[in-house]
Amino acid sequence: MDTLLVIKEVAAKQFGGEPESVDADVPVDQLGIDSLGFLEFLFELEDRLGLSIPQEDVKGVRTHRELAAMVDSLSAAAKPPTAS
Repeated sequence: MDTLLVIKEVAAKQFGGEPESVDADVPVDQLGIDSLGFLEFLFELEDRLGLSIPQEDVKGVRTHRELAAMVDSLSAAAKPPTAS
């Protein structure tokens, strides 16, 4: 799964536009998203990914690309280790 693509799809759905037009490197606070809108975005993202995203983990996240990296690390940590 391409986490960044999912984030762009959810962002486009929540805030308008097309996923391919979402710039993954623009700081989220420059997109006109208020704190409530960002929380709604995170809740939708959690539903799509089937993953809990702690709010304290996203406090330092500035871009969608950084959010994707953080979500990927949460996802990797949530997976049980495979037996060798």
